[in-house]
Amino acid sequence: MRTASRLVQDDLAIMFEKPDGQYYLLAGSILLAGFWRLEDKFGMPLSEIHTSGDVPAFKEKLEKGMMNFFRRVQPQSPVLRNNYFVQVDDDLAWSHSIGPEDAMHDPVTGKVVLQAEGWSSAEKNKAIAHHHFRSERQSLRRLPRSGGVVFTIRTYFHPVTEIAEEVGVPGRLASAVRSWGDWVARYKGRE
Repeated sequence: MRTASRLVQDDLAIMFEKPDGQYYLLAGSILLAGFWRLEDKFGMPLSEIHTSGDVPAFKEKLEKGMMNFFRRVQPQSPVLRNNYFVQVDDDLAWSHSIGPEDAMHDPVTGKVVLQAEGWSSAEKNKAIAHHHFRSERQSLRRLPRSGGVVFTIRTYFHPVTEIAEEVGVPGRLASAVRSWGDWVARYKGRE
C-alpha cells in the first residue's frame, strides 16, 4: 500500500470479503477524505462505514444493492462513479466548517465534547466566495489474486464562483441541488 500510494495521486482503499459475506475496509491510504478519517473506518464492514457516516436511507434503499454490486465487480471491468458536495471552506484535506478533525475531549471526564458531524453541521449563510464544489471520481476494481476490491478516489475541488463561469453549469448545479430529496438535502447540508 505504501508504494501504491506514492505512485498515484488518488486516495486508495481496499476492501476484502470475510466469511460473513461482508466487505471490510482492511487497507488504505486516504489523505483527502474531507469529512471522515481512515482510522475511524478501518476494519469496519461496508454497511457500518455507511451507517456510521449517516448516509441517508442506506439500510432501507442502498445496502442490498451495494452488497450485490460488490460481489459482481470483476478485475477486467472497472466501474467508475462520481459524487459531489458543496463545501463552505477551502480546506481540501479536512473541511473545518463541519468541526475539528480530531474530537475534542473534556480534560477531566475524558468525554467527547466537540466532534465533527458532517456536511449538515457546516456553517450556514456564508458568502458565495467561501463555497467550493467538491467532487470525487471513484473507480472500483477487483484485484485478481486477493479478490479484494480496490477503490481509487480522485478529489476535485474548485471555487463555486469559478465553475459558475462555465456555460450552463450554474443552471445544472442548481437543478441538481433542487432535485435532492429531503434525506439527501439533510445529509449534504442544503440549507
